[in-house]
Amino acid sequence: MYSDVYELNYSKIKTYLECPVLYKLKYIEGKREGLVPASSLGVSIHRALEEYHRSSNDPSELLSYYDDCWLGAGYASAGEQMEWYLKGKKMLETYAQAEYERKTTVDSTEREFIFQEGQWTLRGKIDRIDKHPDGSWEVIDYKTGTDVDLSLPVTDSLQLGIYAVGARRAWNMQKGIATFYFVAFNQKMSAPFEAFDEAKILDTFIDIGKKIEVNDFEPNLQHCASCPFQTRCEHSCVKPEKAE
Repeated sequence: MYSDVYELNYSKIKTYLECPVLYKLKYIEGKREGLVPASSLGVSIHRALEEYHRSSNDPSELLSYYDDCWLGAGYASAGEQMEWYLKGKKMLETYAQAEYERKTTVDSTEREFIFQEGQWTLRGKIDRIDKHPDGSWEVIDYKTGTDVDLSLPVTDSLQLGIYAVGARRAWNMQKGIATFYFVAFNQKMSAPFEAFDEAKILDTFIDIGKKIEVNDFEPNLQHCASCPFQTRCEHSCVKPEKAE
């Protein structure tokens, strides 16, 4: 698997910032990460919300989409799977209640943007796009995890920033907000498109793109303990446990 070095998206940039070697393993050598309960649940919820907003928008039907979209991989036992299923069910029950009060219209789900910046192609896929009664737009990214700091300003988010830039560049959505929807907490955090520093965001993407272009893959050992490839990476500072 060889990933086009001139095609950039947030996942690639995030991975490179975490560790350039991790980027190389995932996007050049094509190694895959295994699912764990949190990531598996995230897939299930994202799929359920996509199908719900695409096909129904009747809040009473949301949990049936959750059942249909449930992914059983990534769990160590049936008991663990049920534990995480119930966590997700609780999140979506709360989400469904909030749906009865929603004033926006869901315009699209899983919509991909793409635009050029010099020789670079920047792209991304946005979970949901809403239109407000005043004609403005809202691009929404779902977050299903619980290990988040809700005190951090969303304008610091490179992910929301590139989504805001993408909405303006690719779709000419000049008036709108970018939102993280923390599903586990039923909380949304938003900022207007213009609050994100477009020049700084694009510079970050292009600077990293240039490093990838010249195969600059120096390891960053600060994240070895949480790296999914810690036992397969020659640079890992996590030593395998010796059998007794």
